Amino acid sequence: MIFKNPLLRFLARAASPSLPPATPLIPRRILAVSTTALGDTLWTMPALKALRHSFPDAYLAALTSKIGLQILDNNPWTDALYLLQSPISLWRHLRGQFDTILLFHASQRYVLPLCASLGASRLVGTSHLNKGLDDLFTSSLPPLHEHEIDRRLALVKLIGGSPTPSPLSFFLRPEEKKLFKGRWVALHPGAKDSYKCWPLKHFAAVGNALQKTLSCRILITGGPTELPLMQALSNLIPGSHLADHTLPLRQFASTLDAVDLFISSDTGPLHLACDLNTPAIGI
Repeated sequence: MIFKNPLLRFLARAASPSLPPATPLIPRRILAVSTTALGDTLWTMPALKALRHSFPDAYLAALTSKIGLQILDNNPWTDALYLLQSPISLWRHLRGQFDTILLFHASQRYVLPLCASLGASRLVGTSHLNKGLDDLFTSSLPPLHEHEIDRRLALVKLIGGSPTPSPLSFFLRPEEKKLFKGRWVALHPGAKDSYKCWPLKHFAAVGNALQKTLSCRILITGGPTELPLMQALSNLIPGSHLADHTLPLRQFASTLDAVDLFISSDTGPLHLACDLNTPAIGI
């Protein structure tokens, strides 16, 4: 462990071009990096929009995770999406392609050294979040007590952009959209962290009351590991329906887009529902 960061610094600097290009007054080729989970990538959307509006003639690409590819697919702001995979393959493909790199969010230690090795003249991010590798940035901002969306927008401002706040967004294609007959309310009882989960009995009380007062149908949603939780809640709400817990993200998003109300614990699908402009209640 004691040698990991020095080795990564050495590799990043050795792999960089010996004479990096001068920093342009206006970024021409921008790489935005967000390689973590659902919510973190959703929170990058306003920053991508701000980058596109601030630098309309720039080439704008994003480096992201597998789930990030599904989130950013079909967005109107980026020219290309790259999957975080083998660092050597990415280095070979992306080296020398960008003059500006913004590191919005990454939990993998090697991501910042990889970005530093690509030869961009400007590499910006937030300090104290990078496992002791902040010195690889050309400039950085200190961490503040602010929302992650605002933190990303501050980095856009750092490179000369105009970070105008905007709503979260998720872009379904017309053929991906669903239509449900009648009135549907989705309940999502699961969350990555168990302490964020609202008790099932409370979800059940809400579901039963909604069925009685609104004559709506209750759809219980969840991810691949949450089927037992979904079934337990369904047993407490007679007549409720179980969603397919194996759906890929974009198909799950089309389900959220089709319901009339989404009620959820504090978890990624709640942010997704907000991106889709589906009325949502977070608990």
